[in-house]
Amino acid sequence: MTLSAAVLIIFTGAVCSSAAPPLHDFHYIYGCYEPDEVWVDVLVDGDVAAYADFNKEEVVWMMPHQPKSVKDFLNKSYEIAKAALGHCHSVLGIAKRADPGAPMRQDAPGTFIYTRYEEEEGVLNTLFCLANHFYPPTINFTWLRNEVPVTEGVLNLRYRHNNDGTFHRISTLTFTPTEGDVYTCTVEHQALSQPLTKSWELRQRKSSVSPAVVFFCVSIVLCLMGIGAGAFFATKQPE
Repeated sequence: MTLSAAVLIIFTGAVCSSAAPPLHDFHYIYGCYEPDEVWVDVLVDGDVAAYADFNKEEVVWMMPHQPKSVKDFLNKSYEIAKAALGHCHSVLGIAKRADPGAPMRQDAPGTFIYTRYEEEEGVLNTLFCLANHFYPPTINFTWLRNEVPVTEGVLNLRYRHNNDGTFHRISTLTFTPTEGDVYTCTVEHQALSQPLTKSWELRQRKSSVSPAVVFFCVSIVLCLMGIGAGAFFATKQPE
């Protein structure tokens, strides 16, 4: 039996991105999941702006622009994130003792695959594989090209929160479309009885010229050839 719990740290404040207003509200959210998994996010104005990377031992900023006044704040944030590790173990212990028979919440994801640009053979493009509305946040993506695993060009983006308490995450694959190639994204999650797969292949573009237009053009060509032949024989002098 496993349990999970999500905890909101009661720590809020404001930072200023310049010498003048506006101020930005920020707070921390961390999730405690078994076995021994802790996710810590830093929210700025309600959006996830950074997260704790316990392997790198730092808080990673995700937004394109980082205000100068936030740098000192991020240095202190990792210390707060480390404190969440001990707190998570305590919270999970309390949850187990309170209701030892309670099942863990599980929501299976839905998946969708699409390209960044209009598909065109031989032109560099990006495939997106979206997994949405799943819980807990741990999820795995696998890319295949013609049933062969692909790792080059793969990027798994950070999971993001949904308003209903579930999560969504995107995996991307940079590739050059070639006719006949089939790309498959496989998603694995503990709420699924079997992995979900979505496939993509280059669609053959249908000719925009209708049969009637083709027939008309061929008729014109044949007509002109007939007129040319008639003119040739009409002007040719007998020997």
